[in-house]
Amino acid sequence: MFLGVVLTPFTHDASINQDLQIEILQGLVVTKILDMQNQIQKKRQKELLNRYRGRVETVRKMIQCSSCSFRCSMCGMQVEESSLLNTSRGLTFCEGCRQEFEDYQDIFKGKKQPEVFWHNTEWQNVWSSWLNYRRAISAFTNSREFKLLIEEMDGDS
Repeated sequence: MFLGVVLTPFTHDASINQDLQIEILQGLVVTKILDMQNQIQKKRQKELLNRYRGRVETVRKMIQCSSCSFRCSMCGMQVEESSLLNTSRGLTFCEGCRQEFEDYQDIFKGKKQPEVFWHNTEWQNVWSSWLNYRRAISAFTNSREFKLLIEEMDGDS
């Protein structure tokens, strides 16, 4: 693919090796091609960002709201600052969800048997699935693509 780059010798000085001139020119051409490819890729990313702006905002809000330290990580209830209960995993729970989560952990680790009738297999599956969801959210927010998306969004603001 020819990109319209015109190659002209640096000098007609016979003392400079022609092979060296060609090697330098080839290096410049490759650099120019890579630079143009990067510019094309950035332009495509920006176009996609603009085309899917509403969806991008949705993803951003989903991540931001699910990570709010003033809401219970499980039920979403607003938690007063004075009663914030954080776990070692960085999750914030209201009092009720914290108790349920602690029960789940103890039952899962085999430290105790279920004490109430609703702590059945399905209840355990809810907590297990929810923890997998939280891990997926965390992995996504740590991904290179998500960080690039946030940079692009912040750069557009």
